[in-house]
Amino acid sequence: MLGAMDCDPAVLRQRALDKDPDLIEDLFACFQQDLLRFMRQRCGNVVDAQDAVQDAFEAGVRYLEGYRGDASLKNWLYRLAASACSRMRRGQKNDPGLHEPLLESGASMAEALGQQAEAMLAARMLPLREVLSALTPTDRAVLLLRDGEGLSTTEAAQELGISEAALKSRLQRTRAMLRAKLGE
Repeated sequence: MLGAMDCDPAVLRQRALDKDPDLIEDLFACFQQDLLRFMRQRCGNVVDAQDAVQDAFEAGVRYLEGYRGDASLKNWLYRLAASACSRMRRGQKNDPGLHEPLLESGASMAEALGQQAEAMLAARMLPLREVLSALTPTDRAVLLLRDGEGLSTTEAAQELGISEAALKSRLQRTRAMLRAKLGE
């Protein structure tokens, strides 16, 4: 298991610039869980999120040699994963297989119970999902990167390609709107 020092952004950046062949394994250990949490929201389901994260690390292997150090490695991986998720969503929006009930496709009783638990959780999360879906994609990304993933203002602004002032303004406005709509 890696220590906290191994996930230090400055150390990882230097290793990338030095073309360390073992870096991708350490990046996986450092950032896989963070990427997966973020991609679950972005992709809409766990399986697509896992695929997007895997695609991001595969792309990382291919493109690590071209990494110039302009953004943090975590931001770079987020961009790769977000691109993978977008590609998947474009390719699947009309897939009829996404709308088949699991029990009709031979799912076990344990899977059916798991589905029921997920359905109950989804019903409780519906107001939040509705509010989040009403946000613009940029406002939703601002909220998820800052509050969901804990990125700094600088990192989140870099990730989204907007100024820090714009990010702060969007975040403040989005938080206020969420509080108002959710009645907090």
